[in-house]
Amino acid sequence: MSSKILFTAGAKGGTGKSTAARLLITYLRQFGVDPLLLDLDDESSTLSRFFPEAQRIAIRKKSSHDVLVEQAIIGEPLILADLKAGTGREVLDWWLDLPFEELQSMGVSFVCLGSITSSPDSVQSFLTWVAALQNRVRYVVFKNLKDGEYLPDYKHTSEAADFRDLFQPHHVVIPRLDEEYQTDLERLNLTIAEVLDSSDGISARGHDLGPLLSRLLVRARLRNYQRGIYEQFDPIRTLLLPEQQVPRKEAIHG
Repeated sequence: MSSKILFTAGAKGGTGKSTAARLLITYLRQFGVDPLLLDLDDESSTLSRFFPEAQRIAIRKKSSHDVLVEQAIIGEPLILADLKAGTGREVLDWWLDLPFEELQSMGVSFVCLGSITSSPDSVQSFLTWVAALQNRVRYVVFKNLKDGEYLPDYKHTSEAADFRDLFQPHHVVIPRLDEEYQTDLERLNLTIAEVLDSSDGISARGHDLGPLLSRLLVRARLRNYQRGIYEQFDPIRTLLLPEQQVPRKEAIHG
C-alpha cells in the first residue's frame, strides 16, 4: 500500500497556507477521502481550529516531526500536515535527514504545498525550501491573490523561473475573497464547505453562521468561489492521493 504526505512549507505568516490546506481538505472529503490531519503549528494551531479532529503535535524538539513519517510507515494512506509559518532551518534539517529513497521504496511519497503572495518574502521563503528539498518531493504552488494579482518575484526572477523549469510545479490560483466573508469565516472557524453544507443557519458542528454568511447571495458567491478552486484540483487529483484512494468518479462541485 502506498502512502502520501502532503505538507505546507516555506511560508511566512499571512500567505494563506492554512487557507489552501482547508480548501484541499474539503475538496478531498467530497470524494469520501479523509486524510489524517496533523497540526504542527504550535503558535496559531490554525488547522485544528477549523478541524478539531486534527492531531496537535507539540513541537518541543526536532524529533517531534517524526510522527509524519511514522504514521505513513504504519499504513496511514494519506496525511496532510500544516507546518508552522516561517519554519526555520531546524525543520529543514529534519527533512534533509529523511531517507527519501528508502521511504520511496516503501511506497511513501511527498507533496510540498507552497503558498505565495505578492510579497517578495513569501516567494523567497518558499524557494529556500525548494533549494533544500529539490526533487525529493513534488510541488503544488498556491498563488494567493489576496494582496493583488501581480506576483513579480515569482513571475520574473531567475530563481523562480529555474524552479518552474526544473520541477514543473502545479499551480492553483486562490482569488481574493471579499474581506467581510473572510473575516466571518476566520472569526467563526468555518470552512466555505461547512457554510454551504449548513442547515437553517447552523453548521454541522453547531456554529451559528450569523447574518452575513446565512444570506442566499453570499452563499451563492462562496459556492462559485469554492467551485473555481476545486476545478483547479481536479487535474492533479492523482498527484494529491495515493493510488488506492484515487476516486474513479468525476468531480461534482455543488
